[in-house]
Amino acid sequence: MLSRFCCRVTFSLLCVSLAGCQVNPDVKQLKSQNQQLVQQLSTAQAEVARLTRREQLLQGDVTELGRVVNVLGAEKTSRVEESSVLRGQVRQFVLQQIDVLKDFLVDGNLLDYVGGELVSRAQQELTPLTLVDFAHPMPNNGTLTGVGAYFTAPTEIQVSVLRPVNDRYLLIWQSQSLSVKSAGLARLSLPVSVGVERGDVMAYQFSQATAVSFDRGTGRTLYSTKEFSLGDQLRESSLSGARQRRAYSVGVFGLLN
Repeated sequence: MLSRFCCRVTFSLLCVSLAGCQVNPDVKQLKSQNQQLVQQLSTAQAEVARLTRREQLLQGDVTELGRVVNVLGAEKTSRVEESSVLRGQVRQFVLQQIDVLKDFLVDGNLLDYVGGELVSRAQQELTPLTLVDFAHPMPNNGTLTGVGAYFTAPTEIQVSVLRPVNDRYLLIWQSQSLSVKSAGLARLSLPVSVGVERGDVMAYQFSQATAVSFDRGTGRTLYSTKEFSLGDQLRESSLSGARQRRAYSVGVFGLLN
């Protein structure tokens, strides 16, 4: 019995020893892994702390840059406002000088003139007409600044520019109505100067009686009882007066090349 008991005890101790031999390596491995994880966590925490400090520094830089941008924006806005006011004042002054110069050039008869001779003529048309002067197309490119005529009575006149396009004439520009206060020779400045090209034809529209005298047989001014509008297209054959060969005392002033 004692022999068997000793054998059993010996066998049990052997099993425990073997079991201990198998558990100890696993525990060591787990401890080693745990230490590695603790080290990695510590490293990660240190990196997070470093990035947090960097973010705070960058946020401070962003805040400072925002402040600088706001200051620059305010300064730029101030400069733009001052520049806009100055440009407006300069433009107003220049426009006033241009108007004075235009009036001086027109009144002084110092500009190029395109149109019929400004003399008193024998006949007058009482019907409101639109006159198209084919006898005096623009000889060169340039800028028109005024209109002149020998008027027979106070009236309203509109000046238009017709540009030849294939077999038609396109109305590309029209002035506002200009008031003529009295009969006789008058030169009026256009409110807005207009550029013209060689070959453009002038038209003169009267909403009241056509208060410009004319002669027959010496010109090539055709007419229509219709009023023209911007963008209208017309053929020369649609106008009246081809056989009469009217010459009117009206034309335009400008600076031509």
